[in-house]
Amino acid sequence: MHDTVHAVVADPAFRRSLRRSFADRIILWLAEWFDKLGRAFQHMPSTRSIGFGLVVLLVLFVVVRFIIAARAGDDTGVRAMRRRAGTSASDPWESAETLLTQGRFEEAAHALYRGVIVTLGREERLRLHPSKTSGDYARELRRRGSLSYAPFRSFTRRFDVAVYGHGGCDAAALDELRALSEPFRPKARAA
Repeated sequence: MHDTVHAVVADPAFRRSLRRSFADRIILWLAEWFDKLGRAFQHMPSTRSIGFGLVVLLVLFVVVRFIIAARAGDDTGVRAMRRRAGTSASDPWESAETLLTQGRFEEAAHALYRGVIVTLGREERLRLHPSKTSGDYARELRRRGSLSYAPFRSFTRRFDVAVYGHGGCDAAALDELRALSEPFRPKARAA
């Protein structure tokens, strides 16, 4: 009995992996299904033309879908970059002042942040990207040994507390943010 069990277990057909046998079953099932489908359409006139037409339509659908997705992705990325980078018609610094006078403190803080990032991108030649965080920009400035690193970290720490903290963004927090953003204002850089 022991020898018989050993002989059965030693047989290569017995040592197939479960994954392999499952894949074999799927392939056999698909082959049988296509065979039945082929036999069903065997006596119909111009089944080759119908099949060719379906394949052409499928390929055309896939190509058009890729083109539409690529155009939509490009447009969305450009719009998001413009919004985040502040490359729209309005200047982020002017927008911050306008929003401050309207009492929209959190939006003004975001406009100040956008102004700081745009200035850093221009002056420090940082690559601006919507997915980058202030920490990503700070690490890049630190790696380069930039003099803007310390003022930028001070600004972003206060920005994070003002915008994402518990107290919310108020006039006092915005005054601090305006003071911390002074080194990044275009007129401060030009002087």
